[in-house]
Amino acid sequence: MPDNLDWLNEHFVLMKHKTVQEAVDNSHYKIPFEQRELAAQNPLAEDYLKKLAEGGLYQKASEFLAFNIHQRALAWWAYCCVLSIKKELLEKPHKPRDISDIGVKKAPEIPDWAKKPEIKPYDYKSNPDYIKMQTDLSTIKVQTEELIKKLPSGVWEQHVELKKKVYAEFKKIVGMDPDEMMTKALSQVDEILAMPAEAEQKAPIYKMKKELEDKIEKIRLDTIAKIKEAVPVKCEGELLEQTENAMDAIYACITAPTDQNATNCLNCGNECPETNEGLASLIAFWTYGNLTPNMDQVVKAPPELAPNGMKGLLMKCALTEGGTRSFKERMQLYFDIGREVAFGQNNWSEFMKDREPPHKKPGLSEFAGFLGRKTEPASAADHPADEPRKFERFKG
Repeated sequence: MPDNLDWLNEHFVLMKHKTVQEAVDNSHYKIPFEQRELAAQNPLAEDYLKKLAEGGLYQKASEFLAFNIHQRALAWWAYCCVLSIKKELLEKPHKPRDISDIGVKKAPEIPDWAKKPEIKPYDYKSNPDYIKMQTDLSTIKVQTEELIKKLPSGVWEQHVELKKKVYAEFKKIVGMDPDEMMTKALSQVDEILAMPAEAEQKAPIYKMKKELEDKIEKIRLDTIAKIKEAVPVKCEGELLEQTENAMDAIYACITAPTDQNATNCLNCGNECPETNEGLASLIAFWTYGNLTPNMDQVVKAPPELAPNGMKGLLMKCALTEGGTRSFKERMQLYFDIGREVAFGQNNWSEFMKDREPPHKKPGLSEFAGFLGRKTEPASAADHPADEPRKFERFKG
């Protein structure tokens, strides 16, 4: 929240209307419902604006300032805000997302500590109990063979023949004898343990899931193809050329507001209205005041056209992806830029001595929209109480 001392001995020399009601009547400013009481308590425009800023309502304060600042200064404010966001994107650029990535199912990034431990197939053959059992079976087999040798002649042969008859009758009923059943059961256990995870998805429910996913993917690809046909994406070189032309047109129209320069702003803004630079170029055209330049008949621009455009530009710049500031930080900065412009501290006159406009400077090293100069309160030694403080007035 700004300190009250920030406003001491500083005045909005470029305000058009002295009171809030005059801004409503002449510029068609609409007081927000929740700010009506504040506006009634502070009828003077400067007081109302200060109260909005002191309350941290920078977006509302910027909106009111847009409706109550001189048109040409409004265009410069828009130009400075675009410079500011361009500087941010130079420091921390944003890579646009390819529309083809929309709707693509991506695996979530899971930290190592939350990952499910890998489950390896159980190797029952290495189990000590299994190994002991196999050893015991081998011992029993050897002992059984020794006992068979001790039996009277012909007894074991009769047992084997009887076993064959019993197994044969069992196989007629079941389809396999007990030994075959045991062999098959063991082989099935080995197959299940060695079965890959993909084999489990051969069930009907997994097949239906796959078919549904394929249908959804086809719909997604068809939708993306239609969007690309309806909204063609500009290549990087074309967009760069259009935005640079828009910035050139804005600066030219601000420093020399002629019919031709206003027309250039309109044309350049219409080429890339989806960009910050294009919208700012249209705002510069609207601030010119005449919607039909280079024609005999003058059609005055509605007073709310440029301010509403500025309101949209501030929101668009604040929501731009990438950069180094948050939405709230940008809104505060854009208001501070507008306050500088309204104070007459920040204007284009000091930049006109350079051959290159600010946006042409490599890396925007010299000026990125905000000067950051604050006027210090005058001391009694510098200015007697009866002598009013002198200010540097608006130039250009």
